[in-house]
Amino acid sequence: MKGFCKRIISTGVVAILAAGTFLMPAYAGGYIPEVQVDETIENMTLDEKISQMIIPAIRTWNEENVTDLEAFPVLKEVLKKHQYGGIILFGSNITGNDQITQLINDLQKNNSENSEVSTNIPYLLPVDEEGGIVIRLTAGTRMTGNMAIGATPDAENNAKKTGEILGEELAAVGFNANYAPDVDVNNNPSNPVIGTRSFSDDPAKVGKLGIAYARGLEKNNIIATFKHFPGHGDTSVDSHIGTPSVEKTYDEIKKTELVPFKEAIGHGADMIMTAHITFPLIDEEVTYGDGVTKGFYPATMSKKIITDILRGDLGFNGVVVTDALEMDAIRTAGLVPGKEDSSEYHVNIATEVINAGADILLLPKDLNNSEVATFYDEYIEGLSNKVESGEISEERINESVKRILMLKAKYGIFDPENKAPEEEDIETRIENSKEIVGSKAHHDEEMNMAKEAITLLKNDDNLLPLSKEMKSIVFFGRQPADLTNIGYAIDNMKKQGYISEDAVSRVYYYYDSSADEKLNYTDEMKSDIEKADAVIAFSYAGGNGALDKESEQFIALHNALDDVHKGGGKFVLLSENLPYDAAIYDDADAIVLAYMGSGLGVDPTDKSDNGGMQAINANIIAAIETICGANSPKGKLPVNVPVVEEQQDGTLSYGTEYLYKRGAGLTY
Repeated sequence: MKGFCKRIISTGVVAILAAGTFLMPAYAGGYIPEVQVDETIENMTLDEKISQMIIPAIRTWNEENVTDLEAFPVLKEVLKKHQYGGIILFGSNITGNDQITQLINDLQKNNSENSEVSTNIPYLLPVDEEGGIVIRLTAGTRMTGNMAIGATPDAENNAKKTGEILGEELAAVGFNANYAPDVDVNNNPSNPVIGTRSFSDDPAKVGKLGIAYARGLEKNNIIATFKHFPGHGDTSVDSHIGTPSVEKTYDEIKKTELVPFKEAIGHGADMIMTAHITFPLIDEEVTYGDGVTKGFYPATMSKKIITDILRGDLGFNGVVVTDALEMDAIRTAGLVPGKEDSSEYHVNIATEVINAGADILLLPKDLNNSEVATFYDEYIEGLSNKVESGEISEERINESVKRILMLKAKYGIFDPENKAPEEEDIETRIENSKEIVGSKAHHDEEMNMAKEAITLLKNDDNLLPLSKEMKSIVFFGRQPADLTNIGYAIDNMKKQGYISEDAVSRVYYYYDSSADEKLNYTDEMKSDIEKADAVIAFSYAGGNGALDKESEQFIALHNALDDVHKGGGKFVLLSENLPYDAAIYDDADAIVLAYMGSGLGVDPTDKSDNGGMQAINANIIAAIETICGANSPKGKLPVNVPVVEEQQDGTLSYGTEYLYKRGAGLTY
């Protein structure tokens, strides 16, 4: 069995391991070499153990994107200096299927050639490939996103299928872990960062779909990561740029936020990612780095949240990985002593994180030049000093390292000898990745799922599907990129006879970030809209931005709504992203939900140079086809849509009553 394990590692073809059932060991018979792991840890130096707990990024090196490791000999040597637990890759590291397959191979090979360490263990190679608005494989299959999955009639099967497709593509190029699924319960319409990354605002449904999604990933031997514990759904601040706070009691989050995580743990979750969110009604107050300010640590740094609740109350014994420590909720918040962004500050942050119970320190800094390489030297040395001084116990370090190595063992990644990948296999792997990533079969599944997700919330006087007799239709996109998907869908609908060939189908967009005049509601647009039989208007809701009366979208769409009605025409709202804009434009004659506003500028006819179609937006194409009658809407609203209320100062906000309740959805 050990020989089989090492053969798979050396070739990198992890997908052919016996996957077994959900969250079971990848080895046939459930074999996990715990004794071998213990022996390995005994032989590791303190530097090596601490390094195994760190996953940096290598987005760039000296401001050049790192896409070919051989082009960066200094970086190769820098990576060999410490036995990092893994490397996280981002979009800047990926240009195509053959390239990323080669890069991952070269990273593992470079790591295996490190002769300066006592033990040499393959990398965890995670990536954020959630699907929907968060993807990295741009020459792959985007899929519909979680909220769209939640809207489909057979959501559990579609969640599993999504995990399978994304998992197969990740495994094909050599990734072994995915920072997905997102199991946040999106019960705050103002949430600026989760949104359609969430399956629903129903905790039980989120848990069920998250488990199904993970089951699909693990079918391809990809480690799933449930995030963001203890829940990022009820926040109105993005933790990338600030520190969100959730004012809920423990009893309250047990009924909502914790439900999906409890379900995942009950099904044997392997890895959970923390959130940089404070919970003042649950946690204990601390003094920040200035020695004066009182407050609360984010969950990532909280022993109460990680050790007492996650490990104690919920019984999680797997790997806890932090969200990126480079995010402003940690990096610039002054939580511990030390000058902002100094190695001292980061070491003090890491000390709190480790003592809180986390295992992997994700992305303290982007390893992008020699100066940051020195930072990592100081960072690891500083943590070693904390262990030697007793501020962190070595037992605590050993616990984390054992969890990490046992996880690697479970998925066929653990190999203390870490033999270099066999060169003759890389060309085969590259060719396989071209066949799998962005394949027609995957895109067909994606489109079928997108068609099932499209939700019809309103359809006054049976306006939809649009009559083929309409002679004047205006498609009112948000921005220039939208015209790619819109144009593709219009052409298809004309070819299939759903839009009359002699119909005047004008296409405009109302916002151009590069233009001097930000609001692009011209006299020409107004004239055509007033004369139109129907206007198909695109709206994007995310956070509170859609409620801003001064925004280009709010002004343009309300003008268009008024103008088309004045002329006797009809207004169809196509909600690109979150469905909460249905309450902002409730005067629309029809409302159609698509649940994703990313990737509209990707041409569906554009095949990647190295195999596979590009990561298109299937949702918008499916929505336009539904409006025109080529598809019958089947989706059901996966979240409650609250009313929009005007405050005394004239601003708008979401109310406590619901205009459309979860489960709403019409058909024809």
